Amino acid sequence: MKKTLAICSLALLLGACAQTPTSLPAASDSAAMTTATPVSLDTRTLAAYDWHLTDSQDAQGRAIAALGAKTGSPVRLTFSDQAIQVLGGCNTQFGAYALTSGSLQVRGLAGTMKACAPDLMQRDRAMADLLSGPLTAQIGGQPGDPSLSLTTQTGKVLRFAGTPTPETLTGSQGKTEFLEIAPQTVACSHPLIPDHRCLSVRERRYSDAGVLAPAAGPWRPLYESIQGYTHQDGQKAILRVKRYDWKKPPADASSILYVLDLIVQQGR
Repeated sequence: MKKTLAICSLALLLGACAQTPTSLPAASDSAAMTTATPVSLDTRTLAAYDWHLTDSQDAQGRAIAALGAKTGSPVRLTFSDQAIQVLGGCNTQFGAYALTSGSLQVRGLAGTMKACAPDLMQRDRAMADLLSGPLTAQIGGQPGDPSLSLTTQTGKVLRFAGTPTPETLTGSQGKTEFLEIAPQTVACSHPLIPDHRCLSVRERRYSDAGVLAPAAGPWRPLYESIQGYTHQDGQKAILRVKRYDWKKPPADASSILYVLDLIVQQGR
């Protein structure tokens, strides 16, 4: 039986849920990533990285318990030129933000409406409360390894580590594609790995109304991995992925980067 996992409505399958910035610094050049020039606090920098929560403290220096849920992934912030997303709790929260003179103000924060484990829902509420007022924002580190600190007016502190987004790494904007994954992997050649096996995939398309069109293309081995996706033998799937073409590919690596955007269907 197929399981359908959807964050957006089926009619929105042709587009990603989140916006991406229109202009990002290319980080595929190793010299650019290791320059001694400090990173600057601006919307361009915020949008160039995924920000993972590494530490949280209340005004007395104690860890904020609600953010340490035992289940789920750590809290993560992503930015575009005008929008912010909060992930890692039960629901995806999203809103607008303004950055002025070291102050970050989040406006109109809303979220999806799933029900989850109580600790994840508590994490959602805690993040919404922490982001509800003006925040003093400070950035540090170097390009490729920046840090972000957000302090509330009551002295609570959130600290984040930045990881370059796929756009930043590759220097290109992603193209949305749909890939059907066959239940079994296939033998494929690899210069360094004997008896290597690849995913077997074919492209799929959806109409503007979100209706899956009949398969037209052939199955082919996918020599690249799909970041964020773990295949289980015997399970088929349809994935919405972002394909990025490296402007400066790493040595001895593929010129294409695939990143999972959404598992549309999965099952046996």
